[in-house]
Amino acid sequence: MWIDQMGIEGATMWSQEIVEAIDECKVLILAISQCSTESENVVKELALASERRKNILPVCLDQSGIPKSMEYQLAGIQRVDYFEGKEEKGIEAINRALGKLDVTFAKNVDHGQQESLSSRGHEPNQNNLTKEKSRSVWPKVLIAFSSLAVLAIALYLIGIIKEDKDIPSALREEDYPESPKTGSESLLDVDRVAVLPFKTIGTQGETSDLGYGLVSTLTNKLQPLQNLTIIAKESSKKFGDTTQSAKEIGQALRAGTLITGEILTDNEKVQVNVQLIDSNTDTLGWGGTFLDSKRNFLDLINEIATDVASELKGGLEAAEIERLAQKATESTEAHTEYQKGRREWNKRTREGFQNAITHFEKAISLDPEYANPRAGLADTYSLMPAYYYAPAYEVMREAKSNAERAIELNPNLAEAYASLAWIQLVFDYDWLNSEKNFKKAISLNRNYATGHHWYGLFLNASGRETEGIEFLTTAFRLEPTSLIIPSNLSQAYLKNNQVSLALEFYEIARNVSPEFSTNLWNFVRCQEKHDVSIEILKRAIIGNPEDPLLRRALFWAYAKNGETDKAKDVMIYSLDNFRDKMTLGYAEMYAALGNYDAALKWIRKAISEKALPMVFLPISYEFPEELILDSRFVDLMKSINNPLYKL
Repeated sequence: MWIDQMGIEGATMWSQEIVEAIDECKVLILAISQCSTESENVVKELALASERRKNILPVCLDQSGIPKSMEYQLAGIQRVDYFEGKEEKGIEAINRALGKLDVTFAKNVDHGQQESLSSRGHEPNQNNLTKEKSRSVWPKVLIAFSSLAVLAIALYLIGIIKEDKDIPSALREEDYPESPKTGSESLLDVDRVAVLPFKTIGTQGETSDLGYGLVSTLTNKLQPLQNLTIIAKESSKKFGDTTQSAKEIGQALRAGTLITGEILTDNEKVQVNVQLIDSNTDTLGWGGTFLDSKRNFLDLINEIATDVASELKGGLEAAEIERLAQKATESTEAHTEYQKGRREWNKRTREGFQNAITHFEKAISLDPEYANPRAGLADTYSLMPAYYYAPAYEVMREAKSNAERAIELNPNLAEAYASLAWIQLVFDYDWLNSEKNFKKAISLNRNYATGHHWYGLFLNASGRETEGIEFLTTAFRLEPTSLIIPSNLSQAYLKNNQVSLALEFYEIARNVSPEFSTNLWNFVRCQEKHDVSIEILKRAIIGNPEDPLLRRALFWAYAKNGETDKAKDVMIYSLDNFRDKMTLGYAEMYAALGNYDAALKWIRKAISEKALPMVFLPISYEFPEELILDSRFVDLMKSINNPLYKL
């Protein structure tokens, strides 16, 4: 803990210590009072933390409010009030806020530790009263973070809080108010399981590939089992190099059981040590050691999956044992290429998609009967238009043929059905069969987050918002560190006129990526006053000038704010620079300016090009009601078979 204790005077140069502390911190707690807002140094330190994209928690110590000098950095960030006479409520609010940021409280922090931690700041002011006050209240809020691997910063400038000698200098974890996330009484469900990345020891590269393949395959094998909730590997993998405890990881993933271990290899053999951990108590459970030759690695994975599943469920039925023993391929090399492809696919970059295609095709060449890389190709080709890496007409037919071939090879592969359903939705406009295949995918693997996610989007686009929110919520529980899923939940709640929930999920996604344009678009549409939105979007564009959605959102904010000329400037720039990337965006812009003929022209263009966002027009775009009721608009929506416009 680094605490500024009144040692920085106006015009004083920043010390290297402050900059390093901000670089290392996970959360910057900004105490706002009349005194602190008058300090130029506080404003500079806030700006530095904002530029480094640190989480910022504003804590207001009086009614002075957010000063103009801080509005830009704090725009869109919910503040916490810590007022005299309402300290307990303030502590509880701070506790909840930090819990959402995955900050937990350490135990047994004594007075000596506080002194040591405080000494990292500037030399304290020689005013004894100020020194005493600075220790009287804030240790209750701040000192508990001292054993975290990440560093927090408190900018505490005293001036309004009275001395309270009844507050101890160090508090235990149980002295803090319980929060929904960190409360000890809220036990995590031990049937919610996360397979964490295994530590790899051996030949660099090869052992890493084996480790990724083991965790990925083990997760996939456990997911179809009844009565277990298996967290998506995309969320679990984020804890590969963490120093967090099992309790902290469990809280972050909402998983009561963690599976971890290590892989050791030499020239011929591979050894896997597996350990189950109860994240409620941080205690070790069952463990096992598995040893075999590298050429039998797939058999070894099946053995591990069977033993782990038996321990988790307290025994297995014959059908479950049979399913766990099945291998998607007999070729270890093909399996390795497939896993490499999935790793590249998850990057969601142009290069990542191209590399994924190469690995999937190599896996197929090694085993033409291997269904999984076919599903991988379907996923890759079908998402390329969403990122503007290829036109839909160039890749979607290839995506569909691979999804259908994967189903032929393995009729029980959930990923293939979800891929086919997605293609039928966004390219074929075949809503009936799309829904059928989404349901099939989920029935085969109830823990497949992507299946729930995409089906939730389908339902929202169909006008079935309540059902859609249910499936999106399930997807989020399965993949709690996702960026896109809470963004889509925010969007769904917004369209369902539940603005407070829309903002809640906006904040969840914002904590993952502050400037994700899809999520910022949700925030902008939640606002009644648009000055703040405009400043946030202008700042985001500086960081990502090639994102057309940010320009579209900025146009909309200017238009809603009555700044029509500035909105037109944004539109002209977008047409000059992003003409091929935003057909429906231009339809939305022209509609906002009252030019419905031009708007309809761009919608027709989107349909003719099979633009992927077309099916999501009802939930992702804002059109005037007058246009929505226009018979020409209705006919266009009927042409894509949208259930909202049944013939």
